[in-house]
Amino acid sequence: MSTHAPVRTIPDQTGRTWLVTGATNGIGREVARSAAAAGARIIVPGRAPERVSALADELRALGGDPVTGALDLADLASVRRFAASVDEPVDVLVDNAGAASPRRRETADGFELVLGTNFLGPFALTNLLADRVRERIVIVGSDAHRGARIDGADPHFRHRRWTFPAAYGQSKLADMLWARALQSRLDARASGVRVELAHPGWALTNIQNVTGAAALDRVVTAVTALVAQSAHAGAWPVLQAAVSDLPPLTYLGPDGAGHLRGRPSSQETSALARDDDAAEAVWALGVRETGTDLRPRASEPTDGRAAG
Repeated sequence: MSTHAPVRTIPDQTGRTWLVTGATNGIGREVARSAAAAGARIIVPGRAPERVSALADELRALGGDPVTGALDLADLASVRRFAASVDEPVDVLVDNAGAASPRRRETADGFELVLGTNFLGPFALTNLLADRVRERIVIVGSDAHRGARIDGADPHFRHRRWTFPAAYGQSKLADMLWARALQSRLDARASGVRVELAHPGWALTNIQNVTGAAALDRVVTAVTALVAQSAHAGAWPVLQAAVSDLPPLTYLGPDGAGHLRGRPSSQETSALARDDDAAEAVWALGVRETGTDLRPRASEPTDGRAAG
């Protein structure tokens, strides 16, 4: 069976601005390409200037009008600088960037790298940009959240044993719960912004290259290519979450066996990912670690919460 889905398009996005993190490769690149081809103005930040520049050239060739910027989600100072540089409304914010690692590593701020990049950096960025977002926030999750747990006392694995499944699952469960708490705050602000969730299933991207050995990574990629769907197909649930008329907190993913590949469909998250108390605990973790929260609007009374 071919791993390449038929080419799909999204509705006309002329006059709309998308901000896509992690757009220099994989799922994010396909999301940015599709949105640009539909006429959207794309803001594409990234860590590697040469890759950001190459992507911008590609988006221009598709008729887009990209804006570039420097952003490292594993460095809160970088997150703050980039957020301060965004001086225009954003219709769709796609929190797509993520990290995997073969061993425990730390971010510039001393966070466990996977949690810091997959949850804490995007959490801070979204809070800092919230007043500029007009319509939709898409958080890219994963079925790795199922069966995962978050250790609030030791989220950075400083005392417990680190394994990649535990770290990645924790980060993705945090994303699912963050989305829930974020939607409740956006509703309280009467912003009209909807938060949606999506996962790409098993898609052929560079995220599987986490063994730490180049030769072994090549073997993993070759094996993955035999069974995984393309990055283009994996991007489709994310694109649907960005443009479809969906109830808030819809979770879209492939409809095939094991939700690994197939057409986008609405799926149920784990029971824990729907727990409001757990969502509030994850929000508190994000605020404590990043020092950011949703700033009350000027017309709202302040309540002493930390502001981004």
